[in-house]
Amino acid sequence: MEMRGGKWALALVALLALKGTGVLPQGREMEQRKLISALAVDGGTAVAVTAVTGVRTSEDEEAEVLTGEGDSLAQACRELRGGSARRAYLGQTEQLLLGDGTPVGETLEFVLVDRELRLDTLLYIVKGPAGKALADSAELVSGEAGGQDPRGRTVGEVLPRLAQGECALVPALAAGEDGLLEPAGWAVLGPAGVLGYLEGEAALGAELLSGMGKERVVTLPGGAVELLTVRTWAGEGVLRCSIGARALQGEPSVEELTAWGQDCLEAALAPGWDCWGLDREQGALEPWAWEKWRDSPVSGLTVEVTGRLVEP
Repeated sequence: MEMRGGKWALALVALLALKGTGVLPQGREMEQRKLISALAVDGGTAVAVTAVTGVRTSEDEEAEVLTGEGDSLAQACRELRGGSARRAYLGQTEQLLLGDGTPVGETLEFVLVDRELRLDTLLYIVKGPAGKALADSAELVSGEAGGQDPRGRTVGEVLPRLAQGECALVPALAAGEDGLLEPAGWAVLGPAGVLGYLEGEAALGAELLSGMGKERVVTLPGGAVELLTVRTWAGEGVLRCSIGARALQGEPSVEELTAWGQDCLEAALAPGWDCWGLDREQGALEPWAWEKWRDSPVSGLTVEVTGRLVEP
């Protein structure tokens, strides 16, 4: 289902207003509910959900996996049941995982109108079935604090970009050899859903553009370096990037660092998805030429990288 930007924007404003005034209903007492820490959604016409309960350490609880099915996401969530009659409560959900083929628009609209799921829930796209991968990772997920994920993107961060017809980066996950969920690059969301994925060098370039490159250790032909500073900015059809790093091993060179950054950034821009608002950056420098830069293909940007190595 295609997302309608205007409707989403109005719904988002209305929801935030209701939350601010306290009009939304209050939940039942927590002890009468099963608190959900992560929720996975699979399917289109028929929806299947898998949930992992949070662990109350004071009560020596263990994580429990709940499942539900329905003709809609709302109905599937109402069917979430485990070994007790306590209703599942989604208000503590830290992670929302969407499997391949799951309608992104319908799911995010559910977050907007639902009375429990929060806008600060972290959003992930799973390559393959999300429910099975979450169930296999239940013990790990229940003990994590999702809000501390440095790659995390909340529903509230993603929605405004999609509502404006823009692309948004969302962390991708996949089941590893042991079945546990692990990072698998980045998914690119657009108004119509998942457009594709950025992996390998492209994923590293996406992180540089998102300001997440600091403290990363990079292996270059001459040795290893730790990234200290990363700054990117776009203007006049050029994407400029300044990278500062410290040598950790061997004898890496500035030329190697510059070439690495160049390759990563060009790989991230190659598909033409602007997930960083680079057209807006260019428009801000040349407001009189906004129509020229608005929605301009980022694959056409010239990349200029400046590297700098500091003493260990």
